[in-house]
Amino acid sequence: MQHSTLDSSFVNRLKQILASRYGKGLQIRQLMDLAELKSGEEAFTRGRDLHIPIQVNGAFLGTAVVPSADDLNAEKKQGVTQLVRMVLEPAMYKWYLEQKESNLLELNKAQLELDNVRLFGESLPTIDDILNDEELNDDLTEGPASELISHLIHLEGRSENTNKKVALQLHELTSRWAFVPFNDIKGQLHSAQDIAKMGAMTIFIENVENLNAAEQELVLDYISEEHSADEPLIITSSLLSLEDLGKSSLTSNLVDELSVNCFEVDRAPLTTQGLKEVLELFFMKDSPLDA
Repeated sequence: MQHSTLDSSFVNRLKQILASRYGKGLQIRQLMDLAELKSGEEAFTRGRDLHIPIQVNGAFLGTAVVPSADDLNAEKKQGVTQLVRMVLEPAMYKWYLEQKESNLLELNKAQLELDNVRLFGESLPTIDDILNDEELNDDLTEGPASELISHLIHLEGRSENTNKKVALQLHELTSRWAFVPFNDIKGQLHSAQDIAKMGAMTIFIENVENLNAAEQELVLDYISEEHSADEPLIITSSLLSLEDLGKSSLTSNLVDELSVNCFEVDRAPLTTQGLKEVLELFFMKDSPLDA
């Protein structure tokens, strides 16, 4: 596997969490005997080691191995498995698609006939369709407590209560002074500048698919500009998947923006501490673990 995957800050932070919380290491391997993997199985034990297959959209991407995990009880093994998959699936899937794109470019350079060529499985989405949850090269904003990847974060989950719980956790992580539903203040907001003047607060847009055309344009105008840490974070949420949002009244531009930093709430750890760690991994440049 390329160093861009193995050496990413996501993977390094994952290793730190596993070491500090469980006293365990982490290895990433590209190959395994698929005959060992039972359908729907999230992890299995070989000897003393815990093996966690990483699969996305039917594509096998590799295996995470946690050595000497036989002393962990069932609950801790489940926690390790959930955390590892949460971090590695998007990171390794991005690498996978980059390899696919690279191979296509090489074939085009060689002027080969592509009609009968299948690379890694052509049923998978293209680069433009992928959630770049782990994009590490965005312009990052600085804050007194931590640095956010973006001033727009989208939460996708099947429970409004759980989505709001995650939104509140993000709000607390960024040490913002107020958490305000968009519907309570939208009458005061007429431009991106009006939003910026609200200061270091969190604006929560629940059921983002209900935004009208003017409200969508307002959000797009705000996130199209660079912002400092003392300007609002917008958190959107929906019970709908990104695919279904694309079929809603939302503009394609807004759906694209939501997809860049989309968090799948239903796959998040159930514990408060586990959730905090995963949110830091996904949305903060600087984690307390790095201190």
